[in-house]
Amino acid sequence: MKKFEELERIQQEFSSLNVQPNGEASSSGSNIPTEVEPKVEDEEMTEVGTPDLVKAQFTQEQLEEVFKRTSAFTVRSATIDTSTIEDMDALDLWQVEYKDGSTSEFYEEDEYHYVDESFWDEEFGERVARKGRVRSQKEPRIPSTGTGRRGIDRESIIAKYKIMQVQVQDRNGNYFTVKKRVSNMDPSLPTYVKIPARPISRSWAHKIMPKSKIPECLIPPGSKYHEVNSVLSADLTQYGTDFSAVYMDPPILLPGEAPCKGKITIDEFAVLNVSKIVNAGFLFIWLEKEWLQRIVSIVAKWGFKYVENFCWIKKNINNQINRDEYKYFNKSKLSLLIFRKEGEIELRHQRNPDCVFDFIRPRLPDEITEKKPPFMYNVIETLLPKANYNPETNPNGDKMLELWAKKDSRRMGWTSVVEV
Repeated sequence: MKKFEELERIQQEFSSLNVQPNGEASSSGSNIPTEVEPKVEDEEMTEVGTPDLVKAQFTQEQLEEVFKRTSAFTVRSATIDTSTIEDMDALDLWQVEYKDGSTSEFYEEDEYHYVDESFWDEEFGERVARKGRVRSQKEPRIPSTGTGRRGIDRESIIAKYKIMQVQVQDRNGNYFTVKKRVSNMDPSLPTYVKIPARPISRSWAHKIMPKSKIPECLIPPGSKYHEVNSVLSADLTQYGTDFSAVYMDPPILLPGEAPCKGKITIDEFAVLNVSKIVNAGFLFIWLEKEWLQRIVSIVAKWGFKYVENFCWIKKNINNQINRDEYKYFNKSKLSLLIFRKEGEIELRHQRNPDCVFDFIRPRLPDEITEKKPPFMYNVIETLLPKANYNPETNPNGDKMLELWAKKDSRRMGWTSVVEV
């Protein structure tokens, strides 16, 4: 057994130092003990008789040394090949003790994530060997010359990449350290963009198919779409005579603005009489604040009275409120005046605010006015629940009309009139 072999080795060491049995002193009174022959042969030592014999042969200090050198034996350490122990350090012995007991070869595990050999080949320009250590055969490490296929030395690559270390805590209170490699690039360096030479070859271009007509299956139910040359000269009664809501965005010229194609004056707008198509309902008109008083007077002649207004607060793409120059204050909003023609109509009161913050949308070349927030459709449809499309109560969707609608705009339950 390993313990008896170690005990025999200790006895030989003490014998070489002239160890004297406990309780016997030399005749000269010297502290140097004399050699004592063992009373029992090594072959005849038994597990039961060993403690008493050892206790009779050694001093207390020597017994403590015996305990230190024999008490750490385990099954795994007892089976280690002693020929290779001398070449191991403390970490290697621990790995052999608590892992597999093999001293031939073992590999270190990756700390964070697995990378294959091609990763190191691309980074350093050379293929590195498998991450492992062979203790039985040690080869001297050859320093890298730093000349890879990319022509970049190791110092440049190390300077290019840095390690970011972050400590995080999970829901159970345990802390973890996460390391991540981050690129340390100079933001002042130029960015190169490849531009083809003129003329641009066809391989760089993507063919854009012409816009096709909307299939019938994709048309919203209860929606109607009409194109006219002029909304002012069109007979609105051909689209219906019992609308509950008329929503419009008239392209009215501002005071002092030069006339242009597609826009109308405030006097031309006054000839539009919508009272023939609304028996009892609401009128919604987008306009600038220059014409607030004038529009209220015009619509009052049509038989409508002012009841409410809604504001669109314009925002630019940088999330800043838009500012247009004006006489007193900068213009940052657009008003939607709401008028009502008295009569029996079901209303659903709302809790939403009387304004909306929305971005200014890009205007297409053929658009005279800017696109308004689509949120207003939901406001109107919520306010007038009986005007919405319903296969049973309103199968034709002829309760809501939009004048000066955008081209190709369709919505369920709406009649859109577009000026082209």
